[in-house]
Amino acid sequence: MSLLLLPGNAPFVTAIGLMIVIGLLEGLTLLFGMSVTEHAGSLLVTHFGLDHSGADAGVGIVGQFLSWLHVGRVPLLVLLILFLLSFSVVGLLVQSLLHALAGFMLPPALASVISALGSLPLVRQTGGLVARFVPQTESSAVSEIDFIGLPAQIVTGEASVGTPAEARLVDRFGQPHYVRVEPDRAGQSFVRGTTVAIVSHVSGSLYRAVIIGRSDLL
Repeated sequence: MSLLLLPGNAPFVTAIGLMIVIGLLEGLTLLFGMSVTEHAGSLLVTHFGLDHSGADAGVGIVGQFLSWLHVGRVPLLVLLILFLLSFSVVGLLVQSLLHALAGFMLPPALASVISALGSLPLVRQTGGLVARFVPQTESSAVSEIDFIGLPAQIVTGEASVGTPAEARLVDRFGQPHYVRVEPDRAGQSFVRGTTVAIVSHVSGSLYRAVIIGRSDLL
């Protein structure tokens, strides 16, 4: 216990605490019928076009890195916990061995970089194992073009031309997605609760839409 309290171990003890906090926040948001990490994971998949189909063209370096970590195949909450746990274990192990064998510890910043790099392969390997037990939706992967024509509901903010708001839509496989939308016509605005229809894709997770009504059923 005294070893854990040494300054060199501060980042790794903090990571353990952060892992607990994330778990508590996720549990709290689930009580209100939503999931922060599911929301974030959906945005990442949509924005970077992650479909794990093996076609990396147009995905970009960040998208390829996220695919390498199984984002989109494994729930983001699981990947976050795996990273924080691996980061803590690698860091504490390195610092403990150095303290026992050489009598010193690496500076926290340097130890954090080494531990982060060392934990990424572990996250990939353990994430791959977890993915085998997670129901996969690869056969129901959708592309950005598939959202055109679908209804979406504004859930956060007010949208106007040049100022998008966040909207929730459900694809043809029943999977929810969160995208940014703005009016297709100048002078229009979408307030929270407005139901719109996606009419075109701009870039990334940004779409243009037109009003089709209001609904609380999405």
